[in-house]
Amino acid sequence: MPELSHPTGFGMAVYPAGAEFGPRVMRDYEFVWLIEGDAEYRWGSTTVAAPEGSIVLCRPGATDAFRWDPVKRTRHGFYHFQITALPPDFPPENTWPLVRVPEEGDTLRPLFSHLLAWVGQGNALLTRLTMAHMLTAFVSGETSTGEIPRDALHQAVQRAWTFIDETLEEDPGARITLGDMAKAACVTPEHLCRLFKAATGRSPVETLRLARLDRAALLLARSNYGVGEIAHQCGFANPFHFSRQFKSAYGQSPRQMRDAIKAGAVPPISRLVQLFQNREGARKLGRVR
Repeated sequence: MPELSHPTGFGMAVYPAGAEFGPRVMRDYEFVWLIEGDAEYRWGSTTVAAPEGSIVLCRPGATDAFRWDPVKRTRHGFYHFQITALPPDFPPENTWPLVRVPEEGDTLRPLFSHLLAWVGQGNALLTRLTMAHMLTAFVSGETSTGEIPRDALHQAVQRAWTFIDETLEEDPGARITLGDMAKAACVTPEHLCRLFKAATGRSPVETLRLARLDRAALLLARSNYGVGEIAHQCGFANPFHFSRQFKSAYGQSPRQMRDAIKAGAVPPISRLVQLFQNREGARKLGRVR
């Protein structure tokens, strides 16, 4: 079984039609799951198609880049890791595929879903074993499994969260009020605030702000958009307000974070994941539907 590090970066990212990411110099390994939309992946001098549903394995040793779907948005999950040891009988790395297109009932997508739902929250050993299983299945091509069930949040909080998540995926800058969230949750605004406070320690409005900041952090780490453009796309009134809120959440300005990531720093963990950690709702926040 391969020995892997704990994920050094993970999350979800959404790109508008025609966007590009890179080029970048790979310093670690990264799995990318094309949940929605097609892509074209370039690793060194090799270019391969990555259709919707496929899994890409980015690896060190070359400069890579993505060209996202030209006609519709692209949504993908990702996580970075290091390989610390491989079994003697493991296939040579130069034979590993860059992309696999799983068939129905595969093991790769459920394992990826499981990782994104639990990484940073669940058992660290189980996370590494799941990653090792996924890498072995990807390299060998031996895949088959079923869905892994996950619990839900309190129904009203889950409905409100689903509304927030889906609205921001369609339009990251969309205006969302407490009344909108309460209506989606089918409870009063006052009751929704109490439920969110119990689940997260924060109000629905504060949770919404962190959701916007998480999307902004992903764009800083994984796009070529300017800080002002990211602020506008994610629904902040102006770059100054965005920078102030961002520094409060992440401890550094947007430009400082982008510069650090370009210099090789690991992208930060989602503030929403941290928010739900050590609380009853921590393991129940569904990030992949």
